[in-house]
Amino acid sequence: LTGYFGNGFIVLVNCIDWIRSRKFSLIDFILTCLAISRIFVLCIMISSTGLYVISEEIQYNKNLLINLGFLWTGSNYFSIACTTCISVFYLLRIANFSNFLFLWMKRRIHKVLLIIALGAVFSFCLCLLQKNMAVEILFQNQVNSKKNVTLDFLMIRYDLFFAIMFLIPFVVSLASFLLLILSLCGHLRRMKGVDCSSEAHVRALKAMISFLLLFILHYLSNIMTVWANHILGSFVAKIFVNMLLFFCPSGHPLLLILWNSKLKKASLCVL
Repeated sequence: LTGYFGNGFIVLVNCIDWIRSRKFSLIDFILTCLAISRIFVLCIMISSTGLYVISEEIQYNKNLLINLGFLWTGSNYFSIACTTCISVFYLLRIANFSNFLFLWMKRRIHKVLLIIALGAVFSFCLCLLQKNMAVEILFQNQVNSKKNVTLDFLMIRYDLFFAIMFLIPFVVSLASFLLLILSLCGHLRRMKGVDCSSEAHVRALKAMISFLLLFILHYLSNIMTVWANHILGSFVAKIFVNMLLFFCPSGHPLLLILWNSKLKKASLCVL
């Protein structure tokens, strides 16, 4: 419920502002896409978990497994791409470096963010291919009544591959965070003290720190999913991992509202 209200509030405020001003800034567009993707992630997580609780026979429904895998992988990777875009956007808009490559990327920020989005689409296609292979083996084993050792191997390989692909956007976000810190340190040395012009750096750093901490938690929880589902097999471990998976899409929107001046002002008006 916290995730639904937080993400829904971001979408509502940005859409109302877009209707009034007929303009949609780049950061507002990214935040809106991120909120929508996380609403989809939460819906899929709740619905899939609920379906497994209602009936374990649903896990043998081929079409349902393929559709859930498609929706989960797509919405999750789209969410990751948006959060990575936010980190890169803060870096390119706020940081100041004289490096030629950085200046080239700064002038072509839209293209850089588009490349990140296309990379997420490519990763999504690879993960979906791995998932579909596992589902096909599942039903072949079910028909032939064989022990599904190959299935277990494919599912572990899919989950591990999915967790490894999380590492790429995390490294990009971490690099953006470190470069923004270097830019802030250089800015403070030049100004010899904190002034009002450093507020943008500090606000961006707060947003990126919160994102990185939740990203680490989300990344570790995806790795723990492999351990809980395919190695340990404990029901309590599965419940614990599912709770960790909910933290990032549910908690991060509240922090985004606090660090974004427009969203914070709108939330105060509502309260």
